Amino acid sequence: MRLLTLISLTLLLMACKHDRETEAVSSDNGTVESVYLTHDNHDNPVLVWTERDGNQMILYYSISSDDGNTFATKVALPLSSDVATHAEGMPKVAFKKDGMIVAAYEKKSPTETNKYAGAIYYRMSADRGQTWTAETFLHSDTIAGRSRSYFDIERLPNGEIGASWLDIKLNNETGGRSVRFAKTKDLGFENEILVDSSACQCCRIDVYSDLAGRINIAYRGLMKAGMGQTVRDMMISTSSDEGYSFSMPARISPDNWVIDGCPHTGPSLCSSQGGVHSMWYTEGNGTGLYYSFRQNGNDDFGKRELVSRDGRHPQLSANGARLIMVWEEILEGNLNKSTSIICQISINNKVSRRSISTGDTNAYSPVVTKTQDGFLVAFLMDTEAGARVFRARL
Repeated sequence: MRLLTLISLTLLLMACKHDRETEAVSSDNGTVESVYLTHDNHDNPVLVWTERDGNQMILYYSISSDDGNTFATKVALPLSSDVATHAEGMPKVAFKKDGMIVAAYEKKSPTETNKYAGAIYYRMSADRGQTWTAETFLHSDTIAGRSRSYFDIERLPNGEIGASWLDIKLNNETGGRSVRFAKTKDLGFENEILVDSSACQCCRIDVYSDLAGRINIAYRGLMKAGMGQTVRDMMISTSSDEGYSFSMPARISPDNWVIDGCPHTGPSLCSSQGGVHSMWYTEGNGTGLYYSFRQNGNDDFGKRELVSRDGRHPQLSANGARLIMVWEEILEGNLNKSTSIICQISINNKVSRRSISTGDTNAYSPVVTKTQDGFLVAFLMDTEAGARVFRARL
């Protein structure tokens, strides 16, 4: 037993301490503004990022044929300069089961009466990115001057693509924005439904298909509290019928964070055979990154656990018995106050933690996904030539 424990601990330390090359994968031409990870229809890792060169914005994606070791060939999709690239709602790519590619992105279109106005668009490709359909609204309401943003897309258990986003305000009491969901059929999105009428205005959504075949939507809710205050805690709604309906939204954790403003940091979900994992940032009853787990068959998540008091913008992934948490954090002794990327890997309750970015250079916006034998992390890091995409295999 002791030998097995030592072996497990050794493998754990190797998994997090000996990452197989942390290296830049974007070009040296433009400045990178966003990064995202997904998988294609053959389960190959896909790296997605945007680069701005003057007034030119380009969405790139690259499929790795060797489980994330290299990203050789990239596909370019030119975008207009008004596309939003913030980490809470960056452009994304998803692959349907039949290989059809969906590229989605948010455009800002402020008006005199609504400086946050915008819309979400998508294009599709059936020939691996050589040609694309015309730009189309993702949502059914196309009235100009309304706020639609902070979206996420995900391949669903049936092979289609699901999308969720923050839409117009419906709840005058809280001032929260509505949460909507739609899914693809053929060359478009349809079956748009309302998931919640009151969400925090500027935090990202996470759409996640778990191993049990359910579709989960996690987001920061906005609830009325006493004395005219509002609580902004993480919510989740789940569909067991392929996205035709969703459960009544429920809090992941009763943090009771009372704040008059949006913290711009959303939740992250992943799943293992036992259930669904969640990680998020809050300042309710304790500041920091917290983790909770919902076992299959249960409606509620367990009691939250503190992961980091200083972390921000968490991301989760699971691979068998391994769970990885990735986030931004200012390390003690960092005189430049720049953020580093921290990874924590758990294997059978054995935990190892370290920084995977180097030096005092600012590193931020981490994303993570699983590979066949581990994990792939990507993040942005400032260089003398501008921001670049870096990746590490763990």
